[in-house]
Amino acid sequence: MTGARPAVPAVVHVDLDGARHIFRVHGWPCPAGPDTLFDSGLRGILGLLETNGLKATLFVIAEDLDDPPKRALIEEAVRRGHEIGSHTLTHRWLSTLSRAEQEREIGESRRRLSESLGVEVQGFRAPGFRLGPETLDLVAAAGYAYDSSRFAGEAAGAASCRELALPGYRPLPFPFHPSYALVLGMTYFRLGLRRFRTSGAPLVLVFHLTDLAAPLGPEWLHGWHRRVFTLSYLDAETKRRRCQAMLDAVRREYAMMSTSDLLAAAPAGR
Repeated sequence: MTGARPAVPAVVHVDLDGARHIFRVHGWPCPAGPDTLFDSGLRGILGLLETNGLKATLFVIAEDLDDPPKRALIEEAVRRGHEIGSHTLTHRWLSTLSRAEQEREIGESRRRLSESLGVEVQGFRAPGFRLGPETLDLVAAAGYAYDSSRFAGEAAGAASCRELALPGYRPLPFPFHPSYALVLGMTYFRLGLRRFRTSGAPLVLVFHLTDLAAPLGPEWLHGWHRRVFTLSYLDAETKRRRCQAMLDAVRREYAMMSTSDLLAAAPAGR
């Protein structure tokens, strides 16, 4: 008789990149007015998590605390029991910055998030998963418990802080987390998940606000690339159904838990 495969843990992470930060990093001008992608995306994410009884880690861009509507939604997420990680201070590519600029993006963001929200900020994720040669040393020096910016199988060099790796996807051409799978399809997601499951490693399932957000208005969408990068060619209900199907697929294969519980269950060095 063949026994069941042993339970492997999985955690849900959410990167809180709103439309303004997506546009800024691509060099696109932003129209005036509220960031509706942030609002509808985070509301959609919180609804999906509540429906599924899950606690996620939300990687927050610290300067968003200066925007009252955004701050209110982030504070609501904290009240609902979700953990907070740092996605830097201003969401710039760290690989393009000086050491001093990286120190500020990494250290100041942790301090502001911790003090403003009254939470322990354990985790860090670099925008675009892009790390400079000194980034992980700076993450460790800033007091984070872990980084989660690398994909499993990437060369990491000397380990200066604990790495909670994103799921490896090679030889597939792209990651299979929801932002890609919403474009490439559920078959692609299942293939990537099945291949990664054979590694026996914990799964970090990364959502972005675009994955549950309503489409941006026409004032934002000049050109097909903006529609694609913000997933604005899909309506929110279609995205919710597809993201739920991805969560269902993960829950059939993994034991869902919070990031804190995963770190406690597998201390560094094990």
